[in-house]
Amino acid sequence: MPDYQPPPEPIPDYVTACLEYVRRALHVELDFTPETLPLLDHYATLSRETIRERPELAPLIARAAGSYFGELVRARLTGFWRVPTANVHDWSICSTAVFLWFNPIGIAYDALFSGTEHDGPRSMLRVAPEEHDFLEQRLTALPPLPEDEYFSFSTRFEVIEIATEALHSRLVASGYEETEFSAEDYEAGGRQLDS
Repeated sequence: MPDYQPPPEPIPDYVTACLEYVRRALHVELDFTPETLPLLDHYATLSRETIRERPELAPLIARAAGSYFGELVRARLTGFWRVPTANVHDWSICSTAVFLWFNPIGIAYDALFSGTEHDGPRSMLRVAPEEHDFLEQRLTALPPLPEDEYFSFSTRFEVIEIATEALHSRLVASGYEETEFSAEDYEAGGRQLDS
């Protein structure tokens, strides 16, 4: 397993902001475990009213919540941030265990707007073209969810976890169990997978 690398700027500041926002709103501490993602979901629900009243706050809240979510996923499922520009549309969390990446800020926008109708980044999972159909079949086999849960951080984490496990099982079956993916592997990219 690679050595721990701190997240690039400005991720730490956004994570600190998210911890503070949730602490003030809910009087609880987030602890970077999936078990506390329902608290982040509750905060996102409460923030919808704030965003309706003050739409200019949406980018800040989404960056904070998305950065926290990205750090949780990165630590839990082993990966790294790609922040090639200041434009959040270019940011992603990339797995080192399998070839899969996504934009956590996009996931936060989806959670805040309860859907994909927003100006934020797209949130779909992205994989290598040869894995697209396999993973799509695996994810469409999951039980349907109520619409209000579909865009939650909790659900997105579970989907990312299932996708990672499925892709890793294929690597193991192909004899590539020890493969680790690096930033160079992600430079070429892959295809999108709606999740």
